Amino acid sequence: MKKILLSLAVLALAAACGQDTFTVKGTITDADQLPEGAVISLMNPAGEEIATAPITDGTFTLKGDASDEQMNIITVNWPDKNRRDRSWMVPFIPEKGKFDLDMSRNDFELEGGTANKAYKRFQEDVNGIAQDMQAKMMALADDATDEADKLYEEGMAKIKDLSLSAIAKNAKNYVALAALQNIIYDLDLEELDGILAKCGKFVGENDAIKSIRDSKEAEIKTAEGQPFVDFDGKTPEGAAIKLSDIVGKGKWVLADFWASWCGPCMGEIPNIKRTHETLSGDKFTVLGVAVWDADDNGGNSTSLAKMDEMGMTWPQIFVGDDKTPTGLYGIVGIPTMILFAPDGTICKRGGDLRGAQMMEKVRDIINQ
Repeated sequence: MKKILLSLAVLALAAACGQDTFTVKGTITDADQLPEGAVISLMNPAGEEIATAPITDGTFTLKGDASDEQMNIITVNWPDKNRRDRSWMVPFIPEKGKFDLDMSRNDFELEGGTANKAYKRFQEDVNGIAQDMQAKMMALADDATDEADKLYEEGMAKIKDLSLSAIAKNAKNYVALAALQNIIYDLDLEELDGILAKCGKFVGENDAIKSIRDSKEAEIKTAEGQPFVDFDGKTPEGAAIKLSDIVGKGKWVLADFWASWCGPCMGEIPNIKRTHETLSGDKFTVLGVAVWDADDNGGNSTSLAKMDEMGMTWPQIFVGDDKTPTGLYGIVGIPTMILFAPDGTICKRGGDLRGAQMMEKVRDIINQ
C-alpha cells in the first residue's frame, strides 16, 4: 500500500511540474526556402538558445519551461547564420499553455495564450495611434509647428493612457514591462514607484527599468537648488581634472554634456559658441563634458577630433565611456545643459538652456 501511495505521489509531482510548460506546434509555409541544417529555436533576450526542435516536412513541436515574465524569440537557426538576419522570427512570451504557429520568412500568425494576445493587441493599438498621429502631421503645413506640437501631445497622451491600462490588466506578465518602457521617461519618480509597487517583482528588477529609476532618483538629488556633485575626468591634453576645478570657483558655469557622435549635440554648438564668445570672462564660462565616447583604445581621440572640427575652444572634461558623471546627474539623453551658480549650486538645467535663446536665457540669469 505504501508503494502505491508513493508511486501516486511521484506521478502527481511529475504532473504538477509538467503543468508549467509551453508547447508550440508550428508550420513553416515556405520550408522549401530553409537553409540546410535548419532547426527551430527559442532564444532568450541575451541571444542564448534555451530550447530547440527539429523541423520535419515543414512542421515542428517546440517545448520548454514556461515564464510569462520575458519576451523570447522563436526563430529558425542554421549553421553560420548571421545574427543580424531577421528572417523567420516570431516574438513569443513563453507562457504556460499550448500554441499554434504558422510562420514564414517575413510573417507569422500565433494563436493561444492570454499574455501573447494582450501583447499583440497592445502593440497594434499603439501603432494605430502613432500612424494616425503621423498622418495628421503630414497633412499640416510646414510652418504649422503649434498644431504639430498639439497633435504630438494628444497622441502621446493617448499612448500613455493605453499603456497605463495595459499595465493594470497585465501587471504580472511581460506586457506590463513593455507598456512601462513606452512611458517611463514621462513619469516622475513617485508615479514610477507607484506603478512598480503594483507590478510583478521582475518589472522593477529589469536592468533598463532599474537604470532609468536610478537616473530619476539622481536627477532629484541634482535638481535646481542642490549643490553640484563632483566627478573626475581628463583635459584634452590628458591631464587629470575634476568638475570642482571649474565649478564652485566664483564663476557661473554652463556645462554641456555632449558626445562626438550625437547629432543634436552638434546642433547646439553654434548656440554654445555664441554664448561663450559673448558672455565668457571674469563672471562666466562654458564647460564641455564629453561623455559616452571612447575610441577603440579607450582614449578620447574622437572627442578631441570633433572639438577641433567644431571650433570648441572652451574648457573640456573628457570622461570617455565612464558613465559615472551622467549617472550622478540622472542624465539619460544628450545634449544636457546645466547652469551652475558661482558657489556651485545647480541653478538651471534642461531644455530652457537649449536652442537659439540659450545666450539670452543665460545672460538674464547671471545678470539678475
